[in-house]
Amino acid sequence: MASRARGPLGSGAAPPPSIDSFLEAKLSRPLSRDNWVYRDRLVEAMDRATRHPVTLVAAPAGYGKTTTVAQWLNRDDSSSVAWVSLDSGDNDPDRLWTHVEVALGRAGCVLPASEPSRLVAPSSGDAPRTVLSAIVNALAAMPDDIVLVLDDFHSIQHPACHDQVQFLVQNLPAQAHLVIITRSDPGLRLGRLRASDQLAELRANDLSFTRSEAVELLAREQVTLADDTVSQLMERTEGWPAGLYLATLSLAGRADPDDFVRRFSGGNRFIGDYLTEEVLSRHSDRVREFITNVSILDRFSADLCDQVTGMTDSASILYDLERSNLFVVPLDEERQWFRFHHLFAAVALSELEITRPDEVRSLHGRAAEWFTSHGHLDEAIQHWLAAGHSEDAALLIQSSWLQYADAGRAATVLGWLEPLGTPSSATGPAALVTAAWMAAIEGNETDLAGHLAALEDFKDFGPLPDGARSVESSVAMIHGLLGYGGPLEMMAGAERAVELETDSHSPYHAIAHVSLGHAHFVQGDLERAIGTLRTSSGSDSAPGIIRVLSLSVESFVESERGNQPRSLECAELAVDIVETRGLRASPQASLAFAALGQAQAEAGKTDDALATLELGLALRRQNSAQGVWGPIHQLLVTARVAAQAGRFPLARDLLAELATRMSRFTAGMAVMHERVAAVQQLLRDEVAAGMISEPLTERELDVLRLLQSSMSLHEIAAELYLSFNTVKTHARAVYRKLGVHTRGEALRIARHHSLI
Repeated sequence: MASRARGPLGSGAAPPPSIDSFLEAKLSRPLSRDNWVYRDRLVEAMDRATRHPVTLVAAPAGYGKTTTVAQWLNRDDSSSVAWVSLDSGDNDPDRLWTHVEVALGRAGCVLPASEPSRLVAPSSGDAPRTVLSAIVNALAAMPDDIVLVLDDFHSIQHPACHDQVQFLVQNLPAQAHLVIITRSDPGLRLGRLRASDQLAELRANDLSFTRSEAVELLAREQVTLADDTVSQLMERTEGWPAGLYLATLSLAGRADPDDFVRRFSGGNRFIGDYLTEEVLSRHSDRVREFITNVSILDRFSADLCDQVTGMTDSASILYDLERSNLFVVPLDEERQWFRFHHLFAAVALSELEITRPDEVRSLHGRAAEWFTSHGHLDEAIQHWLAAGHSEDAALLIQSSWLQYADAGRAATVLGWLEPLGTPSSATGPAALVTAAWMAAIEGNETDLAGHLAALEDFKDFGPLPDGARSVESSVAMIHGLLGYGGPLEMMAGAERAVELETDSHSPYHAIAHVSLGHAHFVQGDLERAIGTLRTSSGSDSAPGIIRVLSLSVESFVESERGNQPRSLECAELAVDIVETRGLRASPQASLAFAALGQAQAEAGKTDDALATLELGLALRRQNSAQGVWGPIHQLLVTARVAAQAGRFPLARDLLAELATRMSRFTAGMAVMHERVAAVQQLLRDEVAAGMISEPLTERELDVLRLLQSSMSLHEIAAELYLSFNTVKTHARAVYRKLGVHTRGEALRIARHHSLI
């Protein structure tokens, strides 16, 4: 790999966010170790691989994939490297790309608005394309080469994640190189990458030890074998690095190492199990117990090990193990977090399950307690489930779902719920309420109906683990906020939710009030809407997405009340929350762009408005979890602005889609139909304005062009070096010739006739 200077953060860029040591371990590349055999030929192969955008390092466990890539990277400390060690939790696309984003930031490739809160990742499971585009743009802006490494990619099974990595591969800029380390071929279009010469590959045959490398390894541990015994060892292990490493550990210090080599045989797995057990047997019973106890953990620290094992000297044991063996791998520079070699961990866990099966669940339970107390919910829930404590897992899910859903991590919550099985009356109302919320957010109306029906018998149950006052309150908020049953059911649910959720410090107080404010807006009661919306948007306890919804709907209300300055202010505040909290890819957040687009159009910035609305509409359509009312408002506003801008075919197409979406509701839709009728009237005016009474003069055209801006007539007069009265006369002439009475109508007709 050519020498690379670390890329600068760039002008005005925020420094990479700081995270705790547990997550730090995921984002740190392996450290150099003195007992590694340096494999020049593989480092040179990795150098050659950089001629291609993607390098795939694929082989079964124990082939030294991670070590090879780490040696290649660690020989050049100046290189810009972003490393992510993946695990099953990264099957949530939002968590995956948040970790990638943070890793890139630490390599000097900082995305806009990157912040620690993104560790609870925003966006929905199917739509982080805006994040991906931002990653691609940030990579393209790097002044030097950068390497992104995705280790343990076999952990990723979610098809959406595979599609998104494929998108990244297809759009990698020239200075970026992607390395994928995996035990099995990833779900990418490898054939296409090979055909287009975009892929370099290192496989098991490449990674197998050569005879000279095996001899060097033995020499490092002061093991001497006869030439024919070395040949025998190579034949038995087939150059498998893990087998050779473990054999070296077992051979060290033996009086007759040649005899030991002659006595074992079998395939890689057999050799691995046998030799790992040999390594285990070298330790005292206490250390052996420590190793097998800790084998339930993917990653561990001394503090976590103390909790799981009940010991108090885990730090000392880890210190000794790291320095005397090859199977403990440090994961960060401070050596706070470690993992076992995968093969060794598997054998140690197998021994635990065989020799002390009754203790496995209790060990998982202790791990779950530690992860819960330290705020690592993904790992905590996995260990609660492994411990057989489904109730504790359910309680943690129920108390945390809102935090994750607000950050767009619905896929994570759904993944937590899946092992618990289909919730029913038997599983308890709290689990049912959580499942109902997730079905509502995901737009799964069939499951939602079933969950709500099952909750009928638990109306008075509460308070709930998530902080809601009762089951009745939660059901009312689902009806009021999502509005699947139409305006009347939405109003009834919102009113009841406001009656029940009276604690102004609860996030559900804000949710109830935005629901009621939106219901009032839909039915045209603007004065009642504005008060409840301000209560929600001004709440310090309101989830971020609820504040966005409150401000967006408040912007719509202020627009209809004629308060354009406040309408613009609310829309800008909503978009600011979306951008600063990284919520752009969340479909519900697209309403902020609808509000801003409408406010921009009212300020005369039609081109800006159309661009903003197009962005909001694209974000909304990227995701199937659209809900009901978000698309309705988005389509209505975009159709209105398109008609005002003279984009009549677009307006008609949007109105057609809008009619289909609105047709599911009948009662309570009078005001919404009036709003649609107003847009339809704009289209009918097009026909009436088919002819211009007489051509405009050059000076009138000058005035017309400046009317597109937000300039006043006084400012236009100054721009054209004319008197105010002269400009006013020209403006009146423009209106008369175009057959209109307002500035907006004049611009619409002028665009229709291509005058501007």
